[in-house]
Amino acid sequence: MAFLKRWKNNWELKSLTYDELFNVIVEVVTKQLEDVEKEEVKLTANLTLDYEADSVDVVAMLLYLEDMFKNASQTTRTVVPTDKLGQIGLVEDIFDIIYEVLLGIESKMDVFVKIQPDFDALEKRQKIGELYPNSKE
Repeated sequence: MAFLKRWKNNWELKSLTYDELFNVIVEVVTKQLEDVEKEEVKLTANLTLDYEADSVDVVAMLLYLEDMFKNASQTTRTVVPTDKLGQIGLVEDIFDIIYEVLLGIESKMDVFVKIQPDFDALEKRQKIGELYPNSKE
């Protein structure tokens, strides 16, 4: 199995609840995939088949997550691993990746400091992959 998905059986993350992290994923998915409505985002959805996402979209979503959690660690910049990039198929795969990243950051804290997503960073970010973002057809 490519992804651990430990969160399905035991939620260990202290900083965010399941619903809070899911909301982060919804924001990221709908930022990159403009045709997808927030209500349509499901963990079980296939990014390619259900939302017509391509590899650029998946990379963009991981970069957005890095931006949103860049200040999560006091000692290092938050890095979302790309080693499983080719295995990402479902929304829950992206959920699992950021869950594990945040859990790793929390486990290295000497003193627990709640990790907060930076929604402003996501809002300021230009959509990735647009060739002509300001052109009108």
